[in-house]
Amino acid sequence: MSAKTLVGIVLAAGKSARMGSPKQLLPFRGTTLLNYVVRQVENSQLDAVVVVTGAHGAAVESQLQAGRAIVVRNPDYRRGNVSSLSVGAGAMPDAGAVLLVNGDMPEVDTELIDRFVGIWHEEQPWAAVGEYRDGVAHPFLLSAAARDAVLGTQEPKALWRLLVAEPAEVVRRVPIDRPRPTDVNTAEDYEALLGEGWPA
Repeated sequence: MSAKTLVGIVLAAGKSARMGSPKQLLPFRGTTLLNYVVRQVENSQLDAVVVVTGAHGAAVESQLQAGRAIVVRNPDYRRGNVSSLSVGAGAMPDAGAVLLVNGDMPEVDTELIDRFVGIWHEEQPWAAVGEYRDGVAHPFLLSAAARDAVLGTQEPKALWRLLVAEPAEVVRRVPIDRPRPTDVNTAEDYEALLGEGWPA
């Protein structure tokens, strides 16, 4: 694995506490929400793909239709997405960078992911985030150095703090002429997503 290798990590370990049932398994475009996201990531030019499950792991994995992705389970998912970053990155420890994609953000599509792939290969920034019309959101690109900085803090919110809340000058903001992708955390979020013309 070379220093330029870029691995996509799909974060799908959450408890779905506000949804009341595993949001990863919600019907979406003829499959599940998570399967749709994984398909978008797998169809991209990323060198490899890792899906990190956690809460509801057995149920989620039983319906996951992974192609080239490998699946790993985060036993410490209650500690948040930094723990899932650690598990996902641990599956590909020699990667030059990782691209984090939330498993509940289907509007982060293959075209957008490939844009970040191009930025990595052309510029190799320390880190990069999507800057949408109405704010910052995934995908998050972390070089190996940025990944280690996040994991080295032992803070549950380190990812957001280092890349968004208190970003260093080395964090590249990628302008994206779209609204921020819907983050499906509640039944209302899901209904809003479907209301945008995305069939269940």
